[in-house]
Amino acid sequence: MSEATLYQALRKRAAQKAARFHMPGHKGRAAYDLPSNLFSIDYTEIEGTGNLYEGDEPILSAERHAAAVLGAADCLFLTGGSTLALQTAIAAAVPAGGSLIVDRNCHKAVTHAMALLDLTPHFVFPQPLPTGIPGQLSCAGIERALREHPEASAVLVTSPNYYGVLQDIPALADLCHRYGKPLIVDCAHGAHLKAVCGRSVIEQGADLAAVSTHKTLPALGQSAVLLSSGRIPFDTLLRTAPVFGTSSPSYLLLSSIDLACSWLEDEGTQAYRSCADTVRTLRERIPQCTPFGVLTDDPAPLDPCRLTVCCRGTNVTGHELNAILSREFGIDAEMADEHHLVLICSGMDQPRDYARLMGALKHPRFHRTGGVPASEPKPLPSPERVCSVRHAQFAPFREVPLEQAVGRICARPVTPYPPGVPVIYPGERIDQVHIEFLIRECYTKLSIVCIIDE
Repeated sequence: MSEATLYQALRKRAAQKAARFHMPGHKGRAAYDLPSNLFSIDYTEIEGTGNLYEGDEPILSAERHAAAVLGAADCLFLTGGSTLALQTAIAAAVPAGGSLIVDRNCHKAVTHAMALLDLTPHFVFPQPLPTGIPGQLSCAGIERALREHPEASAVLVTSPNYYGVLQDIPALADLCHRYGKPLIVDCAHGAHLKAVCGRSVIEQGADLAAVSTHKTLPALGQSAVLLSSGRIPFDTLLRTAPVFGTSSPSYLLLSSIDLACSWLEDEGTQAYRSCADTVRTLRERIPQCTPFGVLTDDPAPLDPCRLTVCCRGTNVTGHELNAILSREFGIDAEMADEHHLVLICSGMDQPRDYARLMGALKHPRFHRTGGVPASEPKPLPSPERVCSVRHAQFAPFREVPLEQAVGRICARPVTPYPPGVPVIYPGERIDQVHIEFLIRECYTKLSIVCIIDE
């Protein structure tokens, strides 16, 4: 038998017992009992197990229970992550060849859905926060897009985003419904929000929400749900999902969604409220006791369980802090960029994990440098669309140095972090203003971009 190198690497990583401030939300700890032999419940569609895409029992009852726990009229279990949930939602709400109004801060799964369905995006740009990351969308901007593009079939926004920023879903939903458009929310990072905020995005007015149960709940990686208000029939979602998803969904993943929702209904909700209390305390203590800052609810509301550490003005970048925490302190973060470190906190984290984090951030090797404060971030320059996302995605492409891309058509999103928002999107023309923005505003180390090979 071979060495099973992947398995052994994972076992070795787990043996290090790092504080895991990243997805999956279970953090390597069991919130519920699973059989010691997982193979015993790894089934396929036979009598008594149900068919995911047929609305069969016992899956249907599990979905209805999850809908009640997560705050929705309907819930579709999925085993392709929020990627599958987003693509299903978009295809169910927007006809092929149609158009939609899109938060520029959208996941690449949305890009792929546009390419597969030949959709035309009409982008709305979020307002940048003082730290340079994307903030909230303005209702005025969404309404302007609705008036300019009455043919658009739906509006899609991201809430919360990677850094934890929440959109004003009630206001956006009210606006969309006044124009007769459904609101789709990429809520991949918000499976826990009903537990800590009292209302899910569906209960706040959204029509469809793609939710990754594995990101913040104790469900297995790749598990997700598509929540619905009922405006788009459940049968439509059932018919649409298998267009993008596997015909052999994992019953292990489906079971983990069911178990995670049962746990959330019981002790899980209190665990997430305690997590939110801890994060609130950390947001106060980190600026007081360490050289670092944090993202706070001023000027935009945040996911109560997301902790974003700000490194500007210290002797380390976000990337350097991430490497040091992992290598020297046994702390694994979710993501780092030049100025930030993003940590996912969940109901499965323990007090010792937070204590380890605070101890590391207080270490004397980190200090303030008294650097020049950040200048007011400039809005992203709006590019010209030359061809469809579909054409850009599937056309032959090649890589060129950034300075040689002027005048060419973008083939893949150019997304520096921060801001984490595509400066140039597939099918848009790359102008000199975009090159200058990437260099001067994003401090990008990006040197190669993909262009259509015309």
